[in-house]
Amino acid sequence: MTVPPLSLPPADRVRSPYTGWTRAHWEALADHLLDALVPYATPGWARYQLPGRASSSGVASDGLEGFARSFLLASFRIAGARGAVDPALIERYAAGLAAGTDPASGEAWPPLADRSQPMVEAASIAIGLWESRRWLWDLLA
Repeated sequence: MTVPPLSLPPADRVRSPYTGWTRAHWEALADHLLDALVPYATPGWARYQLPGRASSSGVASDGLEGFARSFLLASFRIAGARGAVDPALIERYAAGLAAGTDPASGEAWPPLADRSQPMVEAASIAIGLWESRRWLWDLLA
């Protein structure tokens, strides 16, 4: 999948005299950033394996970090639009939550341990679940 170039609405210097950016600009940027991650997703959407050298925490933890940090943005985008987003956005994060928490999925997230990187990512996921609860958490079975 090739991500099309970022397309922004015209600047609105009346509503935003300094930058010209309105909510529509920030939503377009968020959508663009989230769409740009799709090629790096694992098949079950539980991890985003970005190019580059693995961290000292390991590839699985890095993939969880990609999921968790982008889920934070996705959850704010979903909540800010009151769920009126492309349904594929909600579906891929719901699928990723299911696969990441299923030990048999092949994409299970690393276990939480005291002072571990997955503990840090759990905080982002918890905030994301809270923010998107009406459109994502409440629909998970």
